[in-house]
Amino acid sequence: MSYPPPPGQQPNPYSAPQQGGQGAPYGYPGQGAGQSGYNQPGYQQPGYNQPGYGYPGGVPPYPGGPGAGMQPTVSMPGQVVTARVLLFVAGALWALLAVLIFFVGLVANDAVNDIPGVDAAGGAALGVAFFGLLIFGGLAALHIVPASMFGKGRIGTRVTAIIAASVNALLPLLGCFGALGSAVGGEDAASIFFWYILWLATAVVTLVFCCLSPASQWFNRPQY
Repeated sequence: MSYPPPPGQQPNPYSAPQQGGQGAPYGYPGQGAGQSGYNQPGYQQPGYNQPGYGYPGGVPPYPGGPGAGMQPTVSMPGQVVTARVLLFVAGALWALLAVLIFFVGLVANDAVNDIPGVDAAGGAALGVAFFGLLIFGGLAALHIVPASMFGKGRIGTRVTAIIAASVNALLPLLGCFGALGSAVGGEDAASIFFWYILWLATAVVTLVFCCLSPASQWFNRPQY
């Protein structure tokens, strides 16, 4: 008849199997008593800068998962910022010109209506004013709308900005040819030519900056 072992000598069912007469500590199979796993050959202590450190299972968060909202801030390239500012300036000037032409048309209509027998001329002046407001207002919108969408816009915003800059460069180019072929001479012709050249230069700079690689990378960047 066998008796259970006395208290204190019962075998521990959770202990690891013994090797070579020495009990291996729990969680370190194959190591002898008194040996530490941190001093074994091939052991590498986890570093704080290792990829995935601090995440469960050592796996960083995937896009759309927990923690994925903390994305690094990406700043707009300098060329894109410059093109955006120039588009805003060109759009503001076109809008100012549209309002000015409409105001002049209204004043001309009122002045002509005071003269008897020339009512048709007043209506024509008002029609020209509305036409100028439509044309120049559209040019203003063509510049301002894409410029306001540079922050979150995609490839369509870039294409629209290129079209706006191309139109804005074509008009002063035609004006330069007209100024050169006109009979106006002296300081007036030089002043008009200078403003056309300045206008053309800003439009070309906008067009080039929108076509460069930084602009392509900016408008094709991943957005979460």
